[in-house]
Amino acid sequence: MTIIISAARASTLATAGTSNNPFALWDNLGASGTWSTNVGAEVNSAAYAGTGTTYDQWSATPNVSGFSGLAVDLGSVESVGMIAIAAHNAGTLGAELTVYHSPTGLAGSWVSAADAVTPADNQAICWYFADTSARYWRVLFEQSPGATAEAVCGVVFIGQPLTMPQSIYQGYRPPLTPTEVALQSNVSEGGHLLGSSAVKKASTTQAEIRHIAASTIRGTAWKGFQTHFNEGGGFFWAWRPTKYGDVHYAWRNGAPIAPDNSGPKDYMSARLEMRLYDEP
Repeated sequence: MTIIISAARASTLATAGTSNNPFALWDNLGASGTWSTNVGAEVNSAAYAGTGTTYDQWSATPNVSGFSGLAVDLGSVESVGMIAIAAHNAGTLGAELTVYHSPTGLAGSWVSAADAVTPADNQAICWYFADTSARYWRVLFEQSPGATAEAVCGVVFIGQPLTMPQSIYQGYRPPLTPTEVALQSNVSEGGHLLGSSAVKKASTTQAEIRHIAASTIRGTAWKGFQTHFNEGGGFFWAWRPTKYGDVHYAWRNGAPIAPDNSGPKDYMSARLEMRLYDEP
């Protein structure tokens, strides 16, 4: 799990006092974009990256220089402040990942939108940067020259996150390791442990967002997210983004969001029950 926050975005968050407010990247501009393999030889369709499912995955073999690129044409110039990926194999490959935008098209020049990262694992990665207006975007995998292993990526979200109006201070259980683990232990008649086997399922968590102004709950942005969540749509979730790198690809697990009045000043509260994708 990795969150890369640019200096410009960190400054904006600090000024707004929202550095450690949770965010949800749910409104994916890439869902309606046109995906392609910009570098390398495509094996599985680039269109899989925009579906929001983790099972169907883009893959490509690198070119002779070790590069594989997954690109999208959004169809028009859009303001983007975040890109996040899940269900990838960059950690396994030891690949460096960089996100780019292009002012001239998929065959044109590319400009880095955020710092590169070489992840230690295959968990979710999020780049959070200053708002950038562009139509063409790319995630580039860089391996060693001559590498032949396929780059894989199942989910890419591009857009602007919904930042929650309050931080979470207590009661949240961050899934540092998978929390849904089926365990079978073998025990002798004398009570001795003979061995155990475990099957990692995934992780689940719950977040309680409190003291939300009624105007926020009734606003277009929140209602859009609430509808998406309740209908089982995927999204990227981080509970304290500046302090921790805990970012996950998530979807509804349990009750729908149904905000309730939580006391004076017309404040509301909302509970998010989530299942989180863990790279198997």
